[in-house]
Amino acid sequence: MANAFRSLFGRDDNNTFIALSINHLKNSIKTDPAIPLLIISLGILLTASSGSWDITNHLLNRPETFFSPPHAGLYSGVVLVLFGSLMTYRYHRHSGKISDIQTKKSLPTYLRLVIVGIVMLISAGPLDFAWHTAFGLDGLLSPPHAVLTMGLVLCSIGAFLGLIRKNNYYGRMRTKTNIMTNDDNYSIVGLKNISRNDTTTLTKRSLLYIIIAITAIWITVSGIIHMVSLPFSDTDYFKFNPNPLLAGLIATLCFPFLVSFILFTSWEITKKFGMLFASGMVFIFINLVTTILPNENLVPMIPFYLLNVIPIILIDVLLSLPALGISSPILLSQTRKKIVKMLAGIVLGLTFFMLYFPLITHTYNEVSINPQPVWPSVTASIYFEMIDEMFPLLVVSSMAAGILGVIVSSKLTALALHDIHGMTK
Repeated sequence: MANAFRSLFGRDDNNTFIALSINHLKNSIKTDPAIPLLIISLGILLTASSGSWDITNHLLNRPETFFSPPHAGLYSGVVLVLFGSLMTYRYHRHSGKISDIQTKKSLPTYLRLVIVGIVMLISAGPLDFAWHTAFGLDGLLSPPHAVLTMGLVLCSIGAFLGLIRKNNYYGRMRTKTNIMTNDDNYSIVGLKNISRNDTTTLTKRSLLYIIIAITAIWITVSGIIHMVSLPFSDTDYFKFNPNPLLAGLIATLCFPFLVSFILFTSWEITKKFGMLFASGMVFIFINLVTTILPNENLVPMIPFYLLNVIPIILIDVLLSLPALGISSPILLSQTRKKIVKMLAGIVLGLTFFMLYFPLITHTYNEVSINPQPVWPSVTASIYFEMIDEMFPLLVVSSMAAGILGVIVSSKLTALALHDIHGMTK
């Protein structure tokens, strides 16, 4: 009877499927230990994107329930981050030496960041419930939201650093890979292997991981900047809205720096053509889906928003000319490299005003000459007025912040990759 019951409901089949799935995942992790970190980055992208979608729904005054799609995405993302974090920690504890200088007794920096981040994510839930119970509706900038966002940032940075190290170290162990140098900088995906097909597969996988992980950092840090610059934080109990001038200053300096830093890092760390385009398209797609498409009044703006791809592609091509086989003594000179990097910072920094449409409209409306209510139906018209009124005033600061982003990216990337080179010798 019991056997018939199990057969009727397929329990044995389900158990077999689950067991096979778990074994498959374990085997996948053994061959590619970066998978748990990739799961963390994917969870972060889902959580942060859902948070952006939730902000849009609030602006549209749509009825909110606990089981709304943005909330479901947010909670699902946190579960993914937790799952990936537990797998990462478990693998670290059971894998012996991660590198020649690292044992199970010491946690690497990337894992410490992930652990602190996931603790903050888990803590944010009860804090948010207690906050709502005590004060009702909360604004964008509230202690629980700050804890959640900082946890996402720490997890995203930790996952990114871990992916770089694991991709490089285990790729070297499996394929006898050495880190290759590209002029005076190291590249983690310059692989040599006795099998050309294995090299290609490993390289493509590494590039995909980096795109996902670095975009996760981009989205979460953008969330912090939005949190301290958008005027969405005044409630009946607390007035957390930032000072309009300070909010405008933060957006003007931080957004162009972040765009330049992230996109340039995606290229600098790989030296591969297409990295800027791929990273930029992931960000554009997420912003398009979470902040533009939900507002039917902004749907006609989609072609305009997609124009952001053009400057990103141009810089991608310009940085990658030597890799594309277009080289000359002039192109390879140190002076040329510095000029190209500065130009990349200028162009990427200037794109921030378009990339962060439409939310940035609310920030600069507060400091415009004629501030007005930014209703969903008039967001686009107000934004285009700002292009004429505000953007010319932001050009110089945006270029300077973009150049600074490239400089900081170059320094940090060189430091990180040289450290990895030393660990894998």
